[in-house]
Amino acid sequence: MRLKERVRLFIRHNRVILLFRLMLEAFFEACSQSKHLGASNMMHDEVKFAADLCIRTHAIEKGMSIGSVRMGFGQPKVLALIDDLLLYVSRFPSASIDESMAVIANYIDFNRTNGCPVEAVEARYEVLKKAYTLREEMAAGIATCSKADTLEATKAPFDVFSQSRCSIRDFDTRAVVDLNDIIAAIDIARKTPSACNRQSAFAHIYEGAKAHQLFDFQGGTNGFGHDMQYAVLITADMRRYFINERHQMFVDGGLFAMDLLLALHYKGLATIPLTTAYKTNQTRKLKKIFAIPSNEVPVMIIGIGAYKESYKVAVSHRNPVESYYQVHR
Repeated sequence: MRLKERVRLFIRHNRVILLFRLMLEAFFEACSQSKHLGASNMMHDEVKFAADLCIRTHAIEKGMSIGSVRMGFGQPKVLALIDDLLLYVSRFPSASIDESMAVIANYIDFNRTNGCPVEAVEARYEVLKKAYTLREEMAAGIATCSKADTLEATKAPFDVFSQSRCSIRDFDTRAVVDLNDIIAAIDIARKTPSACNRQSAFAHIYEGAKAHQLFDFQGGTNGFGHDMQYAVLITADMRRYFINERHQMFVDGGLFAMDLLLALHYKGLATIPLTTAYKTNQTRKLKKIFAIPSNEVPVMIIGIGAYKESYKVAVSHRNPVESYYQVHR
């Protein structure tokens, strides 16, 4: 091997040199993120402000879809949301808050119907109604679904099948989930595409108390985490990627996770995807507690349980298709 080729390979594969190259890439990436991430100057950027309001609005909506929901939940958060909605429409008069309005109205009706009026929220909502003119009536809050209809949809054409999958927070705690069905779903998901067929995604399956421990660690399943029977932590192996692909593992792992969600739905299991978007220290704790090798990155947690005969889901309004694409010619 010629000297020039040896030097090239040394520079490419030396760990210390790779560290400095990664630091440089991370610096430029951090410069971009410090400008564009939602935390930067959020209150003065319509899109960033709207994203924050969307997250908080959906938190109220999904709270109503929990099987054993506590009536009157989240009132301080709803009041704070209304205050920020008032600020938002004052700063961005052309912006729409129809979805948030619909969710809050459903929250008020939901609690009132269940014998828990939320007078403070109602009073503040009246102020919001005077400050904003509703432009479009839209479905929001919760919908009731039938297990029989859901299982029937798993046999339907893909456009019907895919639209029938929902994130579930209302589980049957008496029916038993068969581990073999989860393994069969993973077998289906093996066909998921990955960059250069590297197949880096991996599924760590936790059951019973260990699954509940993972849900508690994740922090987003209060009120329903212990109603699920299995947790699947999807990871991707960093060793199969190179410096220009340092985010590709999340793409490949995310594709696998989505295919697995659909496969689990096909097998008749109720599921919910849960984020693993942690800071570094929390990711280290996750790996240590749940026996994840250091070379793997957490991509997503999937909670798995059984369907009730009749169950609730969050409506989760979707924007029109025109907002999802642009044709370039």
